[in-house]
Amino acid sequence: MKKAFILLLCVIFLQACTDIETNIPKNEVEKPSDIDIVEVDKPTDQEIPSILLDNNAFHSVVGWMSNEEIVFIIAENGQWLVRSYNVSTNSWRTIYTTTTPIIQGIIHPSKEMILLHTSKDSSTAEIQFLHKNGYVFQSLSFESAEIYMDWHPKNPNLVVFSTFYEDWTYSTFVYDGVTQELTSIEVENPFVKWYDEEKLMVFRWSDSGLDGSELLLYSILDGTLKSTGEEKILDVTNIGEAIVYVQINEEKKQFEYRLEELNGTKKYEWVTPAVSNYSEWVTSFMSIVSPTEFILLNAKEFRNQDDDNQQSILSKISLDGQQILGETNEQPISCSPNAEICLGGFAKENWIFTNPMVEKKWIHLNE
Repeated sequence: MKKAFILLLCVIFLQACTDIETNIPKNEVEKPSDIDIVEVDKPTDQEIPSILLDNNAFHSVVGWMSNEEIVFIIAENGQWLVRSYNVSTNSWRTIYTTTTPIIQGIIHPSKEMILLHTSKDSSTAEIQFLHKNGYVFQSLSFESAEIYMDWHPKNPNLVVFSTFYEDWTYSTFVYDGVTQELTSIEVENPFVKWYDEEKLMVFRWSDSGLDGSELLLYSILDGTLKSTGEEKILDVTNIGEAIVYVQINEEKKQFEYRLEELNGTKKYEWVTPAVSNYSEWVTSFMSIVSPTEFILLNAKEFRNQDDDNQQSILSKISLDGQQILGETNEQPISCSPNAEICLGGFAKENWIFTNPMVEKKWIHLNE
């Protein structure tokens, strides 16, 4: 079912699907690397690695496959490669190669699978379920101009997709990898997230972006919609065994955070200064490191988003409280599962040790 919808917030990735196929697992043969590694010796404790990449070949850093491996997307010689860099051995491994352009990759929190969004043109998209050992065991094809997806943090077989068309109508689907069923659902907001394996979080936006949203729960079993009583919601994220709620207190210009176990038995609440881009609130960057913990980068005081002169506070959040790690510039972050290292910046070009806090550029692009 298509619905009319104008994108106000997100620029999302590619396109979506109706055909489902299973590919025969195969091992990828390692290919020689043209990637120039500046560091010759194996990095030691608190030594920051440094790599030199071809600017035309480097596409993106996907994230951490383990505490030792960082996954990249590289495009060279007409091929798109998913490659991992091992920090300890200072070596590269090719995980997967394709001739279809890769738009983005997402690593599941279990660190066993990578979800690849690929596309041959501007009106179609393919989703590849890639095992960490390099074989595609399921793939989906969609017709769409853009695509949004949310992967269940505990069950990698569950993904929700919203596909957008050129007229900005959209369709939303729930995919179950066990049954290989793709089910169309009707929701009023395409940017839904998993609450648990049977319910999705739906955000009912207010007329003003500064007022936050009402949080609803949609049952994928019977299609019913239920109010949670939660209002002024800016974001909610299921991190595995707990949920992070972010609400706005406009009077105090504060973000009110709550990390709560799924069973509701334990929670931790705290506030941070709010950040605005004048028309809406801009929530802080975060990176999940375990089913009950994440790294947060929040503002030191209330400010506008374009005021980048102030540094932000990096901290580790768990149900036991907040551990301040240090200060750095506002930037997207991707942190290792043990929370000892974060990659910062839009290209993940900054290497940040968290204890003690040390930051240095580690990805260098050869023009």
